[in-house]
Amino acid sequence: MKKYGAKYNKIEKIKNLRFELCLLIIFCLLIPYVAEGRDAGTSGSAMLKIGVGAKTTSMGEASVALSDDLSGIYWNPAGLVQLRNSQFSAMHIEWFDDIRYEWLGFAQPISSRATIAADISYLYMGSISRTVESISEEYEEDGTFSPVDMAGRVALSVKAFRNLLLGASLQRIQSRVTFDNVTKERISNKTSQGIAIDLGGIYSVTKVQGLTVGGCLQNLGNQTKAYITDKAPMPFAVSVGLAYKAQMKNEISLTEETKQPENMPKPEARSSPNTLTIAFDLYFPADDSINARLGVEYRFGNGVSLRGGYRTGTGFEFPSGLSAGIGYNSPDYQVDYAFVPYGDLGGTHRISFTVRF
Repeated sequence: MKKYGAKYNKIEKIKNLRFELCLLIIFCLLIPYVAEGRDAGTSGSAMLKIGVGAKTTSMGEASVALSDDLSGIYWNPAGLVQLRNSQFSAMHIEWFDDIRYEWLGFAQPISSRATIAADISYLYMGSISRTVESISEEYEEDGTFSPVDMAGRVALSVKAFRNLLLGASLQRIQSRVTFDNVTKERISNKTSQGIAIDLGGIYSVTKVQGLTVGGCLQNLGNQTKAYITDKAPMPFAVSVGLAYKAQMKNEISLTEETKQPENMPKPEARSSPNTLTIAFDLYFPADDSINARLGVEYRFGNGVSLRGGYRTGTGFEFPSGLSAGIGYNSPDYQVDYAFVPYGDLGGTHRISFTVRF
């Protein structure tokens, strides 16, 4: 029996290794397609490039192989099936130049192998002065315009087979520009619309406990309605990455020799699991250069987390690639904060809140 058992285990290990190699080959074949790319700034619906969740943002936006909270609906929908209960999340971004970004999300496990989720986001850029050519002067202001973007998304995540999680989402985005107090010409409000699909997967490596690999195709789609005539492509990108979690348990117990006051109850032994998480992503946007993302989180047993990260390809000096944050996690709720600098434009602040029920 031992002989047959060992032979069976050997066959399973070979199958798992082949499966992992197949996933790696698929991701490698997708990378050259994206690497050809388009020129920078040629994609529309730039709102879709704004990541959600203060936790992930503080970790350098490295999350494609992690995606273990509701913000995964953006980074990689495959990870949503890891949620064990219903969740509601909200995030606010305080950006530079009075730009505001709001995000709401909800996830509901429908079985031990499937989770559905939905979210909505809103981007408001304030009122901007409209500059036009002038006869008397070179330029002059004539009215204002106010850009507003809104997007809604639904997602499904399933535990497919072995150690593989799969997910997909469908998103609709609408961008609108409203003009006010324009006197020199007749100009109507402009609206564009688009549909995008995300497809992702996360695989737990069998030989290394705590190690996962992930990949996601983001923003597959196109505009269905343009501002004027030409429809702009979506900001399509491929992201691949690794994540590793290590848990350290500090056992705190009282021995029989430990003296306690008679009127004090004897405390029970308790476990304080501290967790270290390291994530690394490669991000291949179709309209920009390849960039790397690295994130680290250390969660203490009391629920407090310290996070930091770095992201290349920001277009600013080295310090602008840095990010940092802090969070607190309990069985019922989670609060996270992230700070991300953007060079001379200033720093941005993200705050997110999650309720579990």
